[in-house]
Amino acid sequence: MKKFILIQNGKDEPIGKYNTKAEASDTVEYIIEKNNVGLHSSDDLYLTVFDFKIEESEVEEINEVVANFDNARFYLNIKPNADFTFPKKISGSILADIRRLVRDVNPNHIKALIALNELFTIAEAWNKADNFVPDFGNTSQYKYFPWFVYNKGAAGFVCAAANAAASYTNASVGSRLCFKTAERAEQFGKQFEPLYNQVFLLGK
Repeated sequence: MKKFILIQNGKDEPIGKYNTKAEASDTVEYIIEKNNVGLHSSDDLYLTVFDFKIEESEVEEINEVVANFDNARFYLNIKPNADFTFPKKISGSILADIRRLVRDVNPNHIKALIALNELFTIAEAWNKADNFVPDFGNTSQYKYFPWFVYNKGAAGFVCAAANAAASYTNASVGSRLCFKTAERAEQFGKQFEPLYNQVFLLGK
């Protein structure tokens, strides 16, 4: 997919990837306006359009690269434990937690727990690609999460939109299932509706 990459001169990380050149240009204008408040054009920190460049590039979207749980594990370099043995490096509290999970898990919720683990892992991969680390101690950082409604015709929940939280959290906002933008949250919710329904609905 063609994207426009916005880069500020002297910075290692791109500012962002945009669907159109106009979107990238609007971002440049916003950054300049916000940065230059109270500055004189002779100040070192004063920014102009010449401090930025926009590069056109073919970019593979994370929703294409990580489209399922196995992709996410590979992306995060998490090795499957196929023979259910515990490597020597897994010990102490982690090993105790694993044993407790096996001992205490309610068999009525195994499918939901498996689906939740897959959602957590895929979301972790997507957020890594977006350089986004949810910080609920930061009241100025917005976190977006999928918003679902029950659809009788589909006999399940469907992703209707995205919602946001900054200074608060509640039962519908999980730090492991929130995203950098509303677009990303809605995309995640729609792409993985079946997994969400395995978590939400009994008997799935």
